[in-house]
Amino acid sequence: MSHKSITASLLWDRFGIGVSGICAIHCLFFPILISTLPLMSVASFIHDWAHPVFVLMLAPAVYFAAKRSHYDKTITILLVVGFIVVLLGWVVGHYWLGFVFETVMTLFGSVILIVGHWFNYRHHRVCKNHSHNHHPIHEEERGKA
Repeated sequence: MSHKSITASLLWDRFGIGVSGICAIHCLFFPILISTLPLMSVASFIHDWAHPVFVLMLAPAVYFAAKRSHYDKTITILLVVGFIVVLLGWVVGHYWLGFVFETVMTLFGSVILIVGHWFNYRHHRVCKNHSHNHHPIHEEERGKA
């Protein structure tokens, strides 16, 4: 098996998988955390800021992963749809339809994002097109340039 060094695109995919996973964990365990906290106002404040922070972290991960996949149709659709589902889940759920809708949609969007980043990660590992910029430049090639 050939060894490839870690490139920026692989780091963005790992970051995207991590943030999406943390977002999903947040949605599953935050209600339990709230029930154990005696300071409900602090928990509510943290929860209100968690979604905008996640959206701000997911946006560049989705953009750079799609760009580095050379806008592969499947990968880009998964990433964009997952991001939109998370965004809609937060906005529509938080302001209109309630906590259950927000949680379900955010979890669903997170799963779609994780799948999209995983597909992108696998794409970078098996891609044979060396003109794509997600291939690392080996030391021997740097000396020739």
